[in-house]
Amino acid sequence: MDLLSLFLTGLHGALQPHNFLILITGLMMGTIAGALPGISFVNAMAMALPFTYVMEPVTAMCFLGGIYAGGVFGGSISSILINIPGTPASLPACWDGYPMTVKGLSTRALRIAITASATGGLLSAILLAVGSPPFAAFALRFDQPEFFAATILGLASVVAIAKDMPVLSALSMFIGLVIGCVGIDPHHGLSRFTFGIPQIESGINFTVVMIGLFAIGEVVDLLAKNVNLKSSFAPKPGKQITWRELWQYKGSMLRGSGLGCMVGMIPGAGATVGAVLAYGVERQASGRGAEFGTGVEQALAAPEAAKNATTGAAMIPLLTLGIPGSAATAIMLAAMLIHGINPGPLLFRMDPSLVYTIFVSMIIANFLMIIAAVVVARGFSTLMKVPPAILGAFIIVLSVVGAYGVRNNIFDVYVCLIFGVLGFIMKRANFPTAPLVLGVILGPLAERYFLTSLANYEDNFWIFVERPISGTILALAAAFVLWSLYPAISSRFKRTSEINAQTTQSN
Repeated sequence: MDLLSLFLTGLHGALQPHNFLILITGLMMGTIAGALPGISFVNAMAMALPFTYVMEPVTAMCFLGGIYAGGVFGGSISSILINIPGTPASLPACWDGYPMTVKGLSTRALRIAITASATGGLLSAILLAVGSPPFAAFALRFDQPEFFAATILGLASVVAIAKDMPVLSALSMFIGLVIGCVGIDPHHGLSRFTFGIPQIESGINFTVVMIGLFAIGEVVDLLAKNVNLKSSFAPKPGKQITWRELWQYKGSMLRGSGLGCMVGMIPGAGATVGAVLAYGVERQASGRGAEFGTGVEQALAAPEAAKNATTGAAMIPLLTLGIPGSAATAIMLAAMLIHGINPGPLLFRMDPSLVYTIFVSMIIANFLMIIAAVVVARGFSTLMKVPPAILGAFIIVLSVVGAYGVRNNIFDVYVCLIFGVLGFIMKRANFPTAPLVLGVILGPLAERYFLTSLANYEDNFWIFVERPISGTILALAAAFVLWSLYPAISSRFKRTSEINAQTTQSN
């Protein structure tokens, strides 16, 4: 089939009534979950995951894709209106969006944010559709060593991106790797880390881990804070904005979109990194850097475009290599594996209709996000009236039901609750949870690729660096790790030099 036929097939699949309706449902759920502080879209995706069992694969991906696209923007609603970021990626919206609300320009700020987010998301979805097929064609040259190297790159970049706390991120990822090893070794048939408990010999399901960490853990943290949001909500409509005025910010939106697309393709980066970097770049490029933080409209447009631009770009390594780069794409990977779909370069040949339906659904979702965002923003005052205790209890019940439905096993419910407590503790200790989840998922993949590579190449450990592609990928992974360690090493050398200089002067 030619490219046009594939896109028409994808359009036909995405516009099927049940797929289209579930896409809209996911879009609304994601936007609402993102807008409610403490209930992020990742929580919504984790809760929705078990319910995709009864859906067709295409419908499940439309559902989760809608939550993903709407949720990344949804956090900006609360950031702009009440100065509380619904998601970490929406923090830059507080810096200049909320000052606009204080000035009585909340409607203007929301329209800028919605337009910029839709622009970034749409460009990213187009990049996903255009860039994934040639990358998948290149990935067909990959063998087991290359897939192992790509998995290591994903693990290394998770630590490298967290430059402010690389040690904690590495420790969190290591815990995830250990959790991923629990159960029966698939290659040798030996029990690992089961401690004589027969229920975990089949392993700890990563879906249950994600539900516990992201849904229950976050909700418990929200309830523990006992935040009263109703008293702080007092938006002002303010001055409207015209399309002509929005067009003036096209440079900021395009810069943010381009940066977001580049960051999104790096495993482990995510929307937060893209938004913060775009804010910093726009501070330099706009010529108004000294005014940032006072309600500068370019400072709102650039990070909003960047964070939504990471959505489609982050799905490129997921679909072409089967490597999730964030918690959200890890949940989408789980949904694909549930339905027996193995993402990778062969997927583009074996099931192109599914792939192009995903492409088209992401494009449609970013168009419809404008409507969903307007509806949720107008009803935000009503959402804020829901008592956190009722909302939290509802989410916890859904999470428990979802955890049980993964394998119809009550032991999974206990595991989910344990990880919920662990997630709450990690949240309070400012200990990153996303590296743990990625370690649980990527660890077994790395082990499998490593052992099969040795089996296929006569136990030659040098095969990983002898093959050009795998060697290059591993070198890039090593560079990422050194890049993350450079600030700590340079500060240590600087401190040592200062001590030596002081000692010399005293002598």
